[in-house]
Amino acid sequence: MKKNHSSVFISLIILFIALCAKTVSSQPKDYYMLKALPIPVHTQAKQMFTSIGYDGGIDINLSYSLPRDIFIFATGNINPFSSSRKEDVGARYKIFKNDYAATIGLGGFKYSKYNFFNAFEYSGGIGLSKIDSYWRYVPDALEVADMFTDALYQTAFVQVNGTKVFSKIHLGAATRIAVNRYGTLKYFTRSQANITSNSNSFATIVLEPALSFSYLISTFRGNFQLGVSVPVYTQGATMVSTSFPSEVESYGEFYFFWRIAIQRLKNKN
Repeated sequence: MKKNHSSVFISLIILFIALCAKTVSSQPKDYYMLKALPIPVHTQAKQMFTSIGYDGGIDINLSYSLPRDIFIFATGNINPFSSSRKEDVGARYKIFKNDYAATIGLGGFKYSKYNFFNAFEYSGGIGLSKIDSYWRYVPDALEVADMFTDALYQTAFVQVNGTKVFSKIHLGAATRIAVNRYGTLKYFTRSQANITSNSNSFATIVLEPALSFSYLISTFRGNFQLGVSVPVYTQGATMVSTSFPSEVESYGEFYFFWRIAIQRLKNKN
């Protein structure tokens, strides 16, 4: 009996979401800003892809396909929002952010209506991210207790996407491997009385698989993406504090991210 591949794929998406919902965690001091994966689904040359969405911040994805099945892309993200969080021990706090990130890259694509994944894309790029945030315990409203995070890191990554194209629906899967090199990671109080910072640069490697669902309306498509960030390697960082002895720490969390967006893929004649 022949299997219905579309039904199997949709079932995997549902299972993936259910598993992720049970493994949610957050990083208490937000030293890493997640960026959703760009999945333009190019099928031919001279296509302009534009995507505006929300994934904890406002982001824009742009890409353009060239002859010889090549595309170039760029992304930008800015997060000026605040949100409430909960630590593992149960304490609640509110975090105020002013983060930004950008990436650029180059990729290739293949399209065949006869394959299960009609559109296949592979890419690589570099990026820069700045973390500038502070957090305050709730219900404590004293500003003097605010704890700040200041981080700056560079990223190099490779990514592969596969998308099943139907008449009105796109079902996609993607995986990104990113190497993040931190030049700055610092935590400090508003009064600067307590400062903890890295004395050496350090790197982390993360694996970020994601699933994508799009519904087409005319020339636009609404898109939802869900993924997980899995730390594969964390390099020890020597953290020097004004109040405590120096310690070697490793940074890396397993948690999920999501993005909702409006997208458009326009053919240029």
